[in-house]
Amino acid sequence: MTCKNCQAPAPGAYCSACGQQTHIHRVTMGHLGHEVTHALTHADKGFLLLIKELITRPGIVAREYLDGKRKKYFNPFTFLVITSALYAFISYKSGYSIAMVAPDSPASNRSPYHQEMMDIVVQNGKLLMLILIVPLFAFLSWLFSIRSRFNLAENFVLLAFVVGQLNVALVLIYIPAFLIAPATIHWNVYVREALFILYIAVTYHQFFQNKWIFAFLKATVVYFLSITLYWVLIFAFVLARDFIIPHH
Repeated sequence: MTCKNCQAPAPGAYCSACGQQTHIHRVTMGHLGHEVTHALTHADKGFLLLIKELITRPGIVAREYLDGKRKKYFNPFTFLVITSALYAFISYKSGYSIAMVAPDSPASNRSPYHQEMMDIVVQNGKLLMLILIVPLFAFLSWLFSIRSRFNLAENFVLLAFVVGQLNVALVLIYIPAFLIAPATIHWNVYVREALFILYIAVTYHQFFQNKWIFAFLKATVVYFLSITLYWVLIFAFVLARDFIIPHH
């Protein structure tokens, strides 16, 4: 037999060149359902397994992935993209993203460009998560751990796991809490931020093997610097669009 993917000789169940199965089924609805279920629940590398492991072992999961256990876990960047898209869609449809940036919300800003900035955040949640939030967190995480053995790219992997899990928590916990009690959006945001900082501290303690107090202090600094730079960059974009780039 020859592999249908790379045309290499493949006498066994799997191709020795690319790893694809040699027995390929025609895609049917039954086969598609099996593949989706397998991707979500497979014991070795399922999506749900990763979510469960990331609840208490975020730093250990990232270390294991970087140390070579790639087959065991769902790809971190695929995980981040899927969860970011899911969060962006549900937060917009539920009104959560709009409530967070309302004039009286904790995330509101009284600058003259407040509304423009809020519109950008609401309309581009998924994109901003991928091109701003994760890179900022990863860069600052690397910067404050520059003496560790982990490089910038490996910090990207770490933060992909962490932010992906935050998206899961937002969809499963914080958005439902908002829908049950919309008037508590202030407490929703405050509790989310506090628990996220604690989660980053746990991650740093496990991943960098920092002492607890140092992990917590570093998590707090990285979080607030990242959020500050996030808003500064959005504000700079609004200024550039309004004053540097001519309107037609």
